[in-house]
Amino acid sequence: MSLLVVGSVAFDSIDTPEGVVDEVLGGSASYFGYVASFFAPVRLVGVVGNDFPGEFLDLLRERPIDLSGLETREEGFTFRWRGRYTGSMNEAETLQVDLNVLEDHQPRIPDNFLDSEYVFLANTTPRTQRHVLAQMTASRFSVCDTMNLWIETERSELLGLFREVDCVVLNDGEA
Repeated sequence: MSLLVVGSVAFDSIDTPEGVVDEVLGGSASYFGYVASFFAPVRLVGVVGNDFPGEFLDLLRERPIDLSGLETREEGFTFRWRGRYTGSMNEAETLQVDLNVLEDHQPRIPDNFLDSEYVFLANTTPRTQRHVLAQMTASRFSVCDTMNLWIETERSELLGLFREVDCVVLNDGEA
């Protein structure tokens, strides 16, 4: 099985009723790729800045995750998201987003990843997710993840993406 994940590799800062963490390993592609690697080898595509620590890369490398599609930009900083979870902890409130290197990133899927049968479009802009789908040559099943930020700011593009994938991941607040 060939599983491709494309999306955000980030620093997350999270406020909850139980406490606060700052600049931990975050990003939808990181989380999904790490967990999925317990079930199948993962091919990861994303972008980080020159500030991304080696220990975060080492954590991903400890799993069967092919990071050859992870680009490091020497000029720029890694995507950062700050959010708050309250109440049922089921819906995130975005407090701050610094897209940084993610802002103009248009992933180029490595040639040896183009035959991926299963594609998970981890959280990033819907336009970027559609750009990834257009490159794929052998996908049998594609899934996209999104968040309140893109629902609110890029709704039209997001609805177009929904017509191109087989499955959409939303929590109840986003739905």
